[in-house]
Order: sequence, then structure tokens, then C-alpha cells
Amino acid sequence: MVPPGESSESCPVEIENELSIVEREMRRRGYRWTAQRQLIARVALSDHSHYSADELMELCRSHDARVSRATVYRTLAMLEDAGFVEGLDTGDGGRKFEHTLGHDHHDHMVCTQCGSITEFRDPELEQRQEAAAARHGFEIQSHSLKLFGRCRDCRSR
Repeated sequence: MVPPGESSESCPVEIENELSIVEREMRRRGYRWTAQRQLIARVALSDHSHYSADELMELCRSHDARVSRATVYRTLAMLEDAGFVEGLDTGDGGRKFEHTLGHDHHDHMVCTQCGSITEFRDPELEQRQEAAAARHGFEIQSHSLKLFGRCRDCRSR
């Protein structure tokens, strides 16, 4: 994870715009928008990797030592419920998160040996899923595809 504002993939203006969107939605839902929740959201939106709640907490604590584990978990749950972050079960009882604001749909390959997560997009696979749903009269609202196995690095060891 990278400190807020230091991600190579987001500029400070983009982060501020995203934070404004998140804050408006959280307030609309009746949540208090505290300084700690804002910090947690800023760090989560600044990072373009997959991170655990504890990894997010440690980075937040490097900016404010008072950030508690409970506040991080509650804020992540709020952000996930609102659709700003997505949780990914890693198959080993763990959970990683990624922010979704402004990101296209993608699927994941999870290495069961080292825990690495690889994102992928496959338009042909998406079309096949839509066709399968149509054959069954099913309307897809969302989906999540996770492939579990061993990554290239672990297979070559």
C-alpha cells in the first residue's frame, strides 16, 4: 500500500473528487463523516492494490495513531455496502479489499500458495456468462468470479 496522495495511478485532484462523492453518499445514508473515517476512505481510495483491513489500519495509523481496528472494520463495511470498495474472500479465511470507484468490472485469480491476486478481464467469458443467464431467463445484476490456484512464480519454484 502507498501513502495517500502518493499512488502512481491517482492524482490528488482525482482523490479529492472521489472523497467528495463518498462523503456525500455516506452523509445521505445517515453516517457521521468523522476525520478518522475520512482518513480511512482517503487511504483506501489512494491505493490501487488489494489490501487487508489490518494493512489499511497500519497505514492509517502512520497518519493518526488513534485509528482503531474497529473503526477501520466499520468504515470498510460502510464503504463496501455503498459500493465504493469490494471485499474479496481469499479462500484461506482472509479477506482483501479494493476500491471500485471509477474502475471497470474485472475478475480475480488468487494464488493459494503465496496469496497474490491477479486481476483479469475477458470479454468472451463475460459474453458466455450473459448467454448462460439468458438461456435460463436470468437477469444478472452483478457477479464475482474468483479462480483459485497457483501463480506462475509459485509454480516455477
